[in-house]
Amino acid sequence: MVEKEEVIRAEETARLSEVLGVIDRRLFKELSVLGDRRGDVVGIRQEFFDDVSFNFSDATELGETWSSIVQQAELLAERERSHRVASTAVERLAWQHDNPYFARIDFVEEGAGNPVESIYIGRSSLIGEDGETFYIYDWRAPVSSLFYDGEPGPVSYETPSGSIRGSMTLKRQFVIRGGQLKHVFDTDETIGDDILQAVLSERSDTSMKSIVATIQKEQNRIIRDEKHKLLVVQGAAGSGKTSAALQRVAYLLYRYRETLTPDQVVLFSPNPVFKGYVSRVLPDLGEANMRQMTFRELIESRLGRRWEVEDLFEQTEELAAASGTAEGDSREAAARYKGSEHFFATVRNYLERLKKQGVRFRPLRFRGDTIVSTEEMSAKYYGDFAQEDFGDRLIKLRKWLNERLNAWIESQIGETWLEEAAELADDEDIQRVYVQIRKQGGFHDEAFDDEDRMTDLLKRRVAENSIAPLRKAVKGFRFMDPMATYRELFRSRTLFTACAPDGKLPPKYEWMAMRADETLGRKTIDYEDATPLLFVMEALEGFRKVEGEVKHLFVDEAQDYSPFQAAFLKRRFPHARLTVLGDFNQAIYAQAEESGGFGGWTRLVPEEETAVWRLTTSYRSTRPIVEFSKRILKPEDAANITPFNRDGEEPSVLSCRDNNELAERVAKRAEELLAAGYATIGIIAKTAVECGDASALIKERLSEETPVTLVTGGSAKLPPGISILPSYLSKGIEFDAVIVWDASAEKYGREQDRKLLYTVCTRALHVLDVYFAGEPSPLLSFERKEAHS
Repeated sequence: MVEKEEVIRAEETARLSEVLGVIDRRLFKELSVLGDRRGDVVGIRQEFFDDVSFNFSDATELGETWSSIVQQAELLAERERSHRVASTAVERLAWQHDNPYFARIDFVEEGAGNPVESIYIGRSSLIGEDGETFYIYDWRAPVSSLFYDGEPGPVSYETPSGSIRGSMTLKRQFVIRGGQLKHVFDTDETIGDDILQAVLSERSDTSMKSIVATIQKEQNRIIRDEKHKLLVVQGAAGSGKTSAALQRVAYLLYRYRETLTPDQVVLFSPNPVFKGYVSRVLPDLGEANMRQMTFRELIESRLGRRWEVEDLFEQTEELAAASGTAEGDSREAAARYKGSEHFFATVRNYLERLKKQGVRFRPLRFRGDTIVSTEEMSAKYYGDFAQEDFGDRLIKLRKWLNERLNAWIESQIGETWLEEAAELADDEDIQRVYVQIRKQGGFHDEAFDDEDRMTDLLKRRVAENSIAPLRKAVKGFRFMDPMATYRELFRSRTLFTACAPDGKLPPKYEWMAMRADETLGRKTIDYEDATPLLFVMEALEGFRKVEGEVKHLFVDEAQDYSPFQAAFLKRRFPHARLTVLGDFNQAIYAQAEESGGFGGWTRLVPEEETAVWRLTTSYRSTRPIVEFSKRILKPEDAANITPFNRDGEEPSVLSCRDNNELAERVAKRAEELLAAGYATIGIIAKTAVECGDASALIKERLSEETPVTLVTGGSAKLPPGISILPSYLSKGIEFDAVIVWDASAEKYGREQDRKLLYTVCTRALHVLDVYFAGEPSPLLSFERKEAHS
């Protein structure tokens, strides 16, 4: 047996050496090209205008000068493109040299006389200098699916031209680091446990890694699904759902590289920290990053410029502060209802009524005088333009308002204020008017009215400058008042019940109406009102911001999106196929508590065009951490979570007298973990307010050299060392070690806190310590507590 292993290792080492030789020769060639192109670019930039002949004596010479400039610009652009291509090739070959491939399968196609082909699989393909020899196949190639889905014996794989059948005679995996063969495994499994154990036991980083070498069979189905318009992935914490989704993006960009660009793929991330965390995955696979945004950024881009908008984290903090009070209970009920399908249907019915009456407008005023009243706008909107759709009505109304502004300027020409303003015109305005008249043939011997024309033009220019803000408002449709229009829905019980699909008012309607009148009245927007208000605004504008060019929409932590938000995104990205990922057990926000899992998503697309995949094996954490975290959940919710068999130390639950002792012990433990070689340590408190207090207490107990960062909602990158962050910012992120700050009955005492505490604990890869001050959370009642010392 040992002798056979030595023969295999010698054979594979020789083959690796051959491949590295090919890579080295290609790298030398590309480096030479890169140097030449860099020199070309620098030279052209330095000598750009030396090679252009300037002559402006007449129109012909001017045209030739312009043509010369264009030719130089095109030459520079071509050299810059060549430089970028060579630079990308060098980068790819460099990481290929470090880890060229991770698997080999031997395959013989069905049919007499077909040879056995050894297929090596890596992150990117490598073709020989003859243009025909495949040294490495890209993991996304059709034949590579045999490695992820098949086992030795009869197999088949799908290609664009049909199914290929044959037999797999060998399945082998490698661990290659720094161009050195570390391990070789022959296996009958999709991914051998030995490989997984090696990869999962590695220390964490501040960025998510590619999983192409360890993709599981069930993940591969998600990655390569091209049939369904909606993919729903329910995955346990640490089951690799986000990683699979990012590999799916890379696969789609490879599979449809002639028709799909990164700009046509959008990923909604749960927070800015997560955006930075996953930003390296696609570049490491040789693909440009897709567009990333958070739902908060979408809201801010449309509403934040005009009004003060609360975000999800601010809402969460406010609900936590008001927990257990009548105000807090009412706010939670409002958040749940305004995210519901019932409210979406109500708003949609309201929009139907708005086609006939009810849209609110803002008057155009200048110095206290009304140029166009809201009554005039409404009469036009529901009169002459009544047969048009919302968007067309608004465009026609905008054109009419500009005509009214033109007419108003004409009416002001003889007014005293305008004459006085024209007399005070600055030199720049006078010069511009003079040039305009000269272009029109003025100021020559036969001209006799040039002074009058100048005065008239100056007046018009002054009048136009005076109403420039009104022109800008009209251009941006700000004469329409979406906030007042939305607010009306809560001002009339009769109107609301008429729009409600079941003709009923929701619970807490009176409180919601009072709250809407208060907040919207002062031009501030609660988070639960932001999406409905934006939906009303964009519907009235004709959905002019709809992103119809987007072909694939990915939504991570989809369980945190309300059904209303899901329906809104479907409307905003009308042609996109959807991939939504999440975990019911990590639904921590009020708006999603009663959403029925992924029901808000699955009801958007016909059942026959929907696939629901479940990932039950948790790979992130050690078995002891997974088993500990499962016991926080209700038994029925934990039943389908299976830990991968990776051993580790048992989680600790540790008692403290008060926050001072808590800070002492947490600071000491964090430094011990850093000294033990753990690169990323997350100290996770429930809220941002608690994080601020914890940070102050911990930092004064740490040495100045200890790397510690307070992570906030605006943070875009997860730093190495110790991170102190609130629970809701930890979603989707993993740490070598997690320290839970104060899992006491006071902080995690309600049933609503169960999933939040579970989410926090499942961030840990290798070490989990749970501290509490005072009484422990009842959610930890299964665990024997350490006696206070």
